[in-house]
Amino acid sequence: MRKTSAVTTLAAVAAFLFVASPSPALAAPSAPALAAASGLKTVYGWAKRSGNSAMIVTPYRAHREGTGGDWYLGKRAGDPVRIDYTEGLDYRQINKKCGYGPSPYKSRNTRSTSATGTVKCDPGHLYLRLREGRTPVKVVYDPAGPMAVKVYELVGP
Repeated sequence: MRKTSAVTTLAAVAAFLFVASPSPALAAPSAPALAAASGLKTVYGWAKRSGNSAMIVTPYRAHREGTGGDWYLGKRAGDPVRIDYTEGLDYRQINKKCGYGPSPYKSRNTRSTSATGTVKCDPGHLYLRLREGRTPVKVVYDPAGPMAVKVYELVGP
């Protein structure tokens, strides 16, 4: 093997290893980093209907009670925010039947480890829930619109 062919082979192997192994600097960013980079905001509070495709969310300070407990919405944390929602909304509710509120029977309710709803429903079901009255929610939204991206019904209050 000639010296030039050995150098070329070593350079090819080094280039392959560089491309094949992910570097920590090139690793995919975490979810909070993506939210910060995309400019999305999260608000916890009570939502009420405002027209056919919008809601007014009054922000409250939220915390979990106990280990794996339900959500508690404490003192008011800011001015109400009017947020629009469309067909592309990811809406998760507690009751297994979309459009219904939390059931007093625990077997009819679902919850994630973060004490939010897990049943994926349509935005129309969110409208039905808001039509009945205010609902405790966690909303991830784009403040430029403001347009809701995800709405999770909270377990608890």
